[in-house]
Amino acid sequence: MKYLVLFVVVIVGLMLFKKSQRQRSAPGVRKSTQLPAPEPMHACRHCGVHVPQSRCVWKGDKPYCCSDHARLG
Repeated sequence: MKYLVLFVVVIVGLMLFKKSQRQRSAPGVRKSTQLPAPEPMHACRHCGVHVPQSRCVWKGDKPYCCSDHARLG
């Protein structure tokens, strides 16, 4: 019985080893992990917290982190 378990463990190990070798040898099969382009950060004129440009609340030409801070100035 113990030889059967050992045999199964060896076979599974060999299968995993072959699978990992196949993935390394195929460079064009790699999944794309492209990150989005970095975004400019702006400091809130009220509290100084840095916020991405897409999330800024603009009042005139000044960036704020939220509408409350834009209202307070």
